Amino acid sequence: KPSCTSDTTLLNRMQPHNDLSTLSSQTAIDLKTKLSSFVTEECYPAEIEYDQHLAKRIGSDRWSLDAIPPCVERLKNRAKQLGLWNLFLPKPIPNEIRALCDQDNASFVSPSMYLSNREYGVLCEIMGRSLLASEACNCNAPDTGNMEVLLKHGSLAQQIRYLKPLLMGQIRSAFLMTEPDVASSDATNIETTLTKVVSSSGNVHYVLNGKKWWSTGAMDPRCKVALVLAKMDHGNVGVSNTNPSSKHGAHTVVIIPMDAPGVKLVRPLTVFGYD
Repeated sequence: KPSCTSDTTLLNRMQPHNDLSTLSSQTAIDLKTKLSSFVTEECYPAEIEYDQHLAKRIGSDRWSLDAIPPCVERLKNRAKQLGLWNLFLPKPIPNEIRALCDQDNASFVSPSMYLSNREYGVLCEIMGRSLLASEACNCNAPDTGNMEVLLKHGSLAQQIRYLKPLLMGQIRSAFLMTEPDVASSDATNIETTLTKVVSSSGNVHYVLNGKKWWSTGAMDPRCKVALVLAKMDHGNVGVSNTNPSSKHGAHTVVIIPMDAPGVKLVRPLTVFGYD
């Protein structure tokens, strides 16, 4: 085949993906068709309502519950009805969490099928055509990545407290990596520290200290938890399993409730005037 120019490649990415050979089953094909209709017929028209609602909220009003356009919840409920919810999930959720969701009449948390990366990529292409579709289907970052971390590594208590409401779309989350004082694209530069403190009585607690920015979603009033990238402080008691002179091996991710003492939201950041 002749090689594509960069312009042609960009154009192809903007066109609808009609190659059904990437989908492994008729169920996946039907899911793609249903999602395409949802985005075109319900998400696109709602974008006008979304913009009009936000246009009236500026300054501190932008980050209030009242600023969340009603169309968001309406679309989320519709996606649940259509079986378009949590399409990102790579594997079944723990039985304990599923049972708790079922008690809340939230059987919709489990997707209609578990997709391969390729299949989910096709659906992401469709959702990406509308600024509302990913959130409507509970498939938007950083919530998806945070849910996968909690699903794979979280304790049962952490999953009940954070994963369950995230799966149900009741709360939002943030992932805090980038810092204002260092080139954070290289994670070895991260300066936020997690210090292990052991008291004379043997009790252990941790102190997290640092600054983060470009923290997508942190100002959202629905954001109740953040996953924070930090480095263990080698100079303190109890940290002896890594080499202090190495840039590697000390990184960790800490779950922080947004209402925890010491968490301070300084200001929203904008790009070309947009949040």
